[in-house]
Amino acid sequence: MGRPRLHDEHLRLRLLEAATELMATEGPDFSLRPLVASIGTSTSAVYSLFGSRGELLEAITLRAARSLVDAQHESHVDDDPVQRILALAHAWRQWATDNASMFQVVFGRGESTPAVDEARDSTTEPLMHAVTSAVEQGVLHGDPETSTRTIFAAVHGFINLELLGLYPADEADELFDALLAAIWRSWATPEHVDAVAA
Repeated sequence: MGRPRLHDEHLRLRLLEAATELMATEGPDFSLRPLVASIGTSTSAVYSLFGSRGELLEAITLRAARSLVDAQHESHVDDDPVQRILALAHAWRQWATDNASMFQVVFGRGESTPAVDEARDSTTEPLMHAVTSAVEQGVLHGDPETSTRTIFAAVHGFINLELLGLYPADEADELFDALLAAIWRSWATPEHVDAVAA
């Protein structure tokens, strides 16, 4: 009978989850010792499963970015451009609320690598496709990339403030809807300007 694998996929996932929490609170310079101690393993597991500390940090960010992209894809309701963009914004906020540490990992401090940069860019691709489609259908106006960036900035900023506890829980939903309505009005063509109610 062969020896059991000590460094398996289950341990890899536990390391990613624990490292995500540490990176969210302490930044990318967190120590490996409290990480491995928290799940009862050793630093050798990190090097065995990831190859290096840098590859662990990269894996944390890639996992978080994929999770956000998956959440947006799962939100797709139909081909109506208004509902599609609103669904993406709500999915982004819900994901961030449910996965605050991963949100901080994707958009917080972290080392830049080509893979990390690509993963971060991928998080806005669903919105970019939706906005481009809306422009092509005459629902929104302007340059799709500029529109996407401003929508992202507004939604991202709201989520950051909400996660900091600066919006009362009983007011946050209404404020978010008002924000989306204001963003919509800034980019909607005249015949679609009232498509999103505050």
